[in-house]
Amino acid sequence: MFTMLVVYFISALLVLILLGTPIFAAMGMASLLHYLDLGRDSAAIVLMQRLFSGVSSFTLLAVPMFLLAGEIMGRGGLTNRIISLAKACVGHFRGGLAQVNILSSVFFGGISGSAHADVAAIGSVLIPSMKREGYPPGFAGALTAVSGTLSPMIPPSIVLIIYGSTFGVSIGALFAAGLSIAAVLATTYMVLTWFLVRNNPDIPHHPRVTRQEFLQTLKEALPALGLPVVILGGIFLGIFTATEAAGVAVTYSLLITLFYYRSIRFVELPKILYKTGLTTAAIVILVGVAVSFSHVIVDRNVPEVISGVILELTGSHLAIIFLLLMVMIVAGMFVDRTANILLFGGILIPIFTQEIGFSPVHTAMIIVMALGIGHMTPPVGGTLLTTSLVGRMSIVEITRYVWPYIILEIAVTLLVVFVAPLSEFLPRLLGFGGL
Repeated sequence: MFTMLVVYFISALLVLILLGTPIFAAMGMASLLHYLDLGRDSAAIVLMQRLFSGVSSFTLLAVPMFLLAGEIMGRGGLTNRIISLAKACVGHFRGGLAQVNILSSVFFGGISGSAHADVAAIGSVLIPSMKREGYPPGFAGALTAVSGTLSPMIPPSIVLIIYGSTFGVSIGALFAAGLSIAAVLATTYMVLTWFLVRNNPDIPHHPRVTRQEFLQTLKEALPALGLPVVILGGIFLGIFTATEAAGVAVTYSLLITLFYYRSIRFVELPKILYKTGLTTAAIVILVGVAVSFSHVIVDRNVPEVISGVILELTGSHLAIIFLLLMVMIVAGMFVDRTANILLFGGILIPIFTQEIGFSPVHTAMIIVMALGIGHMTPPVGGTLLTTSLVGRMSIVEITRYVWPYIILEIAVTLLVVFVAPLSEFLPRLLGFGGL
């Protein structure tokens, strides 16, 4: 009987999503069904209490502040300086501008923490430049969409902050693990890109910049790149928490954009705050409902029921892992990564940690990576949509060139699954918990 209630609960959730109900509303209504089933007259009040308790988190305060810092830096016109530094570093390689696209995303990811912000900032500059240099438009769009997926793995990743604050995992450990995997991803992207463009005669070769030019470019970009250094250095050295780091990031970004670069004015701050407020509101209501939803999942013993069903199908941990990976990849094709994490985290995490025996940090990296594949996969792929808007091209045109990168990211995800030190070595070295 209890199993049937779980089936009804999950069915209600899926039906609401398939009907086009926003994810937060679907989770909220499914949670409300749970409280009504318990016979509570004040079900809506209980749901709201759960929601507000979910967002009453000191750690979660890091999200709006990191968003604000990224918005200030982005509005401050730092994109061109970051791209110039990337050109000075790798622009002389074969297919140099393609390599610049990837390295720029690495640099900008350490500032924005958002895949969509990365694609919008980098793509608006580099997609037209790559077209002018002879790259196929679809390839320029595909590479921008792919390189944008690096941002959620690079501190101060908003995705990792939400994951850590919602499921009680050390954000410092997640940042350290994400940094390790982002380095692997970026390197493999650059190698694959070199193979894809090396024989294209239409792509020009740029000479290496002089030492003086490199130093001048570095000098102009260094204050902007100081932001991730301050964030990571402070967190990894134990000087401040992730939330305190977010406050420092806002202060730092204001100082360098208002007084060093003088690229924004005080009169622009209300617009920046307004845009940040809208984004924060969307995230906070999703997190609040997700926490309430997680309580319902625990009350209904959903992870245990699903684990039992899976174990009836197969007793092999390897088969369970591949089954869960397939579920996450398919889910990522239709729903944004953050929403998926909040939707499925309460179900998947106990299976990975309790049934299979992975550590919380290792589990986090598997889930974030597997769901991230959907960011660049049709039909909904988040960065594909953003790239198509920024680059003014169809998703079909982009998709034609994106498949080698999708296959590569699946391979790296499998590497993350089966090579635990990729996720655990740096957090362990830095003395973080969650392992």
